[in-house]
Amino acid sequence: MKQFLLITSLCLGLFSFAQHTNNNSLLWRIEGRGLNGPSYLFGTIHLPQKKFIIYSDSVYDAIQHTSVFYNEVDFLHQSLFGDTGMLTFFREKLKWMDSLQKTDSWKRFIDKINKQYNVHLDYDSTDQFVQFSQQLQAPLYQKDEGVSVPDMMLAGHAASLGKKTGGLETYRLQFNMLYDIIEARLRDTALSLDEEGVLTDRLRQYYVDEKMDSINWSIQHINPTYRTIVFDNRNRTMSDSIEKHAKEQPSFFAIGAGHLGGAQGVIELLKKKGFKVTPVHSDNKISLLVVQNMVKMTERARKRHEAEKNKEETSTMKIDTEGTKEETPEPPPGLVPGRNMPDTIPAPAKSKTKKKP
Repeated sequence: MKQFLLITSLCLGLFSFAQHTNNNSLLWRIEGRGLNGPSYLFGTIHLPQKKFIIYSDSVYDAIQHTSVFYNEVDFLHQSLFGDTGMLTFFREKLKWMDSLQKTDSWKRFIDKINKQYNVHLDYDSTDQFVQFSQQLQAPLYQKDEGVSVPDMMLAGHAASLGKKTGGLETYRLQFNMLYDIIEARLRDTALSLDEEGVLTDRLRQYYVDEKMDSINWSIQHINPTYRTIVFDNRNRTMSDSIEKHAKEQPSFFAIGAGHLGGAQGVIELLKKKGFKVTPVHSDNKISLLVVQNMVKMTERARKRHEAEKNKEETSTMKIDTEGTKEETPEPPPGLVPGRNMPDTIPAPAKSKTKKKP
């Protein structure tokens, strides 16, 4: 796979990084604190659409030159429902929801939803509430053909290059965040149901052009309760994990772009820990789908080369083996086995003894 970057650069003219002086970049280099080599922090957007997987060549270069790839959670290995701890967690939360649905605050919350969105949710139906929440967000998460969540696609790309993958958080932490948001909606009447939708719509406008200043502004101007739960609290957790893993070996960290900037963002928290964190700029961009195809082509070429090499080695060994066979001596001229030469040598005849006169 070492030929991958060379082929990419030859075909597409990559790695001629442009010079920039601003902080509008989704990719940041982490150095200092005695690290063995630089690690990288990259901002993603969790929308499965083609326009959001067109990354600068510096992103692919950074993944290539690090040892481990980290998402917010380990999409490739962490089991969601195979974990008995998670099953216990969900059972406890179902009981919590049952008790919550009996409260007046929950009934006021459902009344607000029914009035605002002209729906008819029952107070005691968790299924109706979950289905309504999913339908509310569905337009934002419409999937393009051949595309999954970008974070998962990046993890798959890293794995195809032989990189280890991991997660900075657990599924339990992320699901617990969702329940915290539900509870916060009951306490904070200013927290609207479409808070996530409004924020996501803003982020998708700024993400393609890597307008980090605008992304940071959007995060700072959402509901403070929502920002604390979804961003500030998790930023501290993720920055601690990044510190730990960056010290172990050069790593690539892909997290939501909204977590990067701001006074409570991961970049600033890493700087407070003593790391040097600087933006990495490049104007050369290429779709992850194209890069994945190039990796597959390179891998197929490598396998063909190995197969041909093994075939040649096998052929050479066969020739050597035949050349060292012990030769059977030829019979003397005129004697051919099976024709004028007996297969076995007859025993000598007994001599006759003459009688005495």
